[in-house]
Amino acid sequence: MTTVAFLPLETLGTAQAISANWRDRYLPLWQSMQSGVLTTADKLQLRYYCHRSEHAQQAIVISPGRMELALKYAELSFELVQSGYSVYILDHRGQGLSQRELRNPHKGYVSSFQQYQQDLAHFIDHVVVPAGHKRHIALGHSMGCAILAGYMQSHPHPFNAAILASPMLGIYTGLVPYRLALSLAVAFGAINRTCSAEPWYFPGQGNYAEKAFEHNPLTSCAERFQWLMQLYRDNPEAQLGGVTTSWINAAIHAMAHIQSQAQHWQTPLLLLQASADKVVSNHAQNLWFARLPDSVLKQKVALAEARHEIFMESDNIRQQAFNAINQFLQQLPT
Repeated sequence: MTTVAFLPLETLGTAQAISANWRDRYLPLWQSMQSGVLTTADKLQLRYYCHRSEHAQQAIVISPGRMELALKYAELSFELVQSGYSVYILDHRGQGLSQRELRNPHKGYVSSFQQYQQDLAHFIDHVVVPAGHKRHIALGHSMGCAILAGYMQSHPHPFNAAILASPMLGIYTGLVPYRLALSLAVAFGAINRTCSAEPWYFPGQGNYAEKAFEHNPLTSCAERFQWLMQLYRDNPEAQLGGVTTSWINAAIHAMAHIQSQAQHWQTPLLLLQASADKVVSNHAQNLWFARLPDSVLKQKVALAEARHEIFMESDNIRQQAFNAINQFLQQLPT
């Protein structure tokens, strides 16, 4: 099989230098990025960012996870641009600097993941594709992977490959059996709809509050964790709290649909799994991966000791992730 020479990626920063590199490396790149606003079919204003690298033939489209603002990907974007790629990022509706739909801007809300997918399709059709790159890679994290997967299963798309990091294909429920947890979530959502037109926070959720590093489920890297907390302090308008019953209901339906359509997947895929993930379900990832057609180029790499935020992890874990990505890119067919 002949292969296309996709550009290798290189990690360029260290955890210890993340704050120092912010003003010297990442902020200047971010300030040079084009920022724009898309208006959705339901009149919502969505913020996006892109960097068209000179002479770049290949573009990477990043689909962020829940709660995230695009600026969180400044370090990764710098590495992708330095590797020769153009980069495109969309703040999903209801988070980052995109418009919120509820009176309380902290509530994580969407009525259906199809809205996320339609927003992404609009972004790709009107911003990404017109730039004229020859090849495109989809890169998602967590909820962003669910959006990407749903979009790629239901829309024509330009992607030659997909890289899914800690994909949200099921929620981690700890010691509570998954089916029981889902039944309770559906029941609470039904009570909410019966009693109020306003989406409630799901039990245990609330407005944004800064978390301590100790026992956090996101990353074992203290430096990148503290850098992320500082981003939210500096950008309070991007702060987002917990999920509502509506979001939970929409996520349950979206994940079930993605699982049911796995056998129709057609795009070369790399699944990066965080072995110590306590946010999303690795079991659900394994089930989905096993259902993918044998005819599709697919790889799954489990990163030992990695928590949910693979690209915010320690230098060693990030390097393992980049190595896996480079190995995958070298195998992509023409």
